Amino acid sequence: MAHEILHVFTHADNTIIGFVPQILLRPGYVVADYLAGRRKRYFNPFQFLLLVVGLAAAAALLLNYYDGTGVEMRQRFTGRMPAENLERMVAYFHYVGKYYNIWWLLLLLPVYALLTWLVYRKQGWNYAEAFFVHVIIGSVFHLLLAVVLLVLWALHTRALASSNIASSLQVTIITMYLILVGRQALRLSWGSAVWRSLLVVAMGVAVSVGLNYLAFHWYVFWAA
Repeated sequence: MAHEILHVFTHADNTIIGFVPQILLRPGYVVADYLAGRRKRYFNPFQFLLLVVGLAAAAALLLNYYDGTGVEMRQRFTGRMPAENLERMVAYFHYVGKYYNIWWLLLLLPVYALLTWLVYRKQGWNYAEAFFVHVIIGSVFHLLLAVVLLVLWALHTRALASSNIASSLQVTIITMYLILVGRQALRLSWGSAVWRSLLVVAMGVAVSVGLNYLAFHWYVFWAA
């Protein structure tokens, strides 16, 4: 993250200031231009994603977003499960926060790209193009998540992962921006853009919840 910040503010040809409103308001046009080879006008989307994922992770650390959740769960379930499992539960949420970047970038991003390719392949997208779509959408999500968490931290507002702020925002952003990309990049009708977006999100949520469930129960109970 520090390296990317240094790069952004020490290279004269960066356009990060202009890139933010472009992906917020015109994500489909950014996708269409980038896939058509018109890339010089844009800040590197992959660098931007790494930057905002790191920023969101840092904001979650400031807010004690994940570790605080583990402590709260330990208090809630004290006396209802063995002490060893309680401590592993706290450790689980600690690792979720610590390795959030890896979880999102190496697991959820490729999964959402695969699901998007399955739904949009008849519209001409290959897997790499679907992956790039989620680089843009993921950048928007993490940028807004970082802003929300930093505002909560500045206001001294207590927020935990159990409040589902991040997951609710993620579902909302992916749904809205897949619709925008469908409309702006593929020229789909509103109906076509909406049902495809909802299908991708529904499958993505099912996979994400399933993976979380398996990882949580394996670490807390089965591997104890």
